[in-house]
Amino acid sequence: MVQKFGGGRTTSENVHTVQGATDWDVAVDQLEEALPNVGTVSLISSWFGTDLRAGVCELKPGVERDEKNTSPLTWRVAGQTRSSAYVVTQDEGRPAYGGTPSDETVIGAIADLKARGYDVVLTPFILMDVAAGNTLPNPYGGTGQPPYPWRGRITCHPAAGQAGTPDKTATAASQVAAFVGTAQVSHFSISGATVNYTGPAEWSYRRMMLHHAHLALAAGGVDTFVIGSEMRGMSQIRSNASTYPFVAALMQLASDVKALLGPATNVIYAADWSEYFGHQPGDGTGDVYFHLDPLWSSASIDAIAIDNYWPLADWRDGSGHADYLAGWRSPHDLAYLKSNVLAAEGYDWYYASDADRAAQVRTP
Repeated sequence: MVQKFGGGRTTSENVHTVQGATDWDVAVDQLEEALPNVGTVSLISSWFGTDLRAGVCELKPGVERDEKNTSPLTWRVAGQTRSSAYVVTQDEGRPAYGGTPSDETVIGAIADLKARGYDVVLTPFILMDVAAGNTLPNPYGGTGQPPYPWRGRITCHPAAGQAGTPDKTATAASQVAAFVGTAQVSHFSISGATVNYTGPAEWSYRRMMLHHAHLALAAGGVDTFVIGSEMRGMSQIRSNASTYPFVAALMQLASDVKALLGPATNVIYAADWSEYFGHQPGDGTGDVYFHLDPLWSSASIDAIAIDNYWPLADWRDGSGHADYLAGWRSPHDLAYLKSNVLAAEGYDWYYASDADRAAQVRTP
């Protein structure tokens, strides 16, 4: 694909290697050659979140620039063209993110991976496009949300634990409902490589997820579909002491996606490692709720999935640190890494403070 300029000038949009093939083909060819035992590929397609306040956050497909003439493909996602699409913010004079892949290329990527024999995991992904210097109310206190924050910080406003929080009230449920939206499977249809939408004019969580589910269907299906990842700030919102409305919304979404894509498609929610096991509110009640258990036990969920960031090493420079003194000689030693799977930090001991971490003072 090329970008076209005046006077017949063009420049390549997707060929940046000496091999001459598209960047996609070169990358997947290299994957096949370098890692022949890989059987599953996770395909990420990102839309952009606009606010950490669940009640006003929109999730939109976006572009780096709204003026670009390309051929033979033109960008189109969810009924938006380049000229009408959301434009990502600038960071130091450059787009903060790459844009959303066009619907046609997502379908093509799924089809190509399947043709090469890979199982495909489709992950619709939220990138938070909140620029530095913003004046948005911060659900965690004050004015100004942190720039380009983690999607797991989307939550009710004010957040649980803050003065005036709606957590444990019907207002919290209404904020969750605004984020989730009301898009239904019946609002979508497929025409070739185009997914049409006739539902409410909303850029909601359900619209984003169901749009991607229809892209998967248009490509002939996927092996696994991820209905969300690391939405900790949403999954822990309560409408009363023990009711979690976003969890109920995920259960309904899982059911809808499973019905659409069929029983051969695994449907999962990729929980953050800090949320998968339960919710301890920290509000002085001492309560512990296994808030995701209804989702994990849902007939439409096929696995308890965790995005896991537990450390496998505590290696430091030099030869005076604890792991070197314990007899290990390299952070690349496979036996060393394996030894930390069921041992070491987060298992045998933890660091009680940043100062303890710096000094390697380990608390059992």
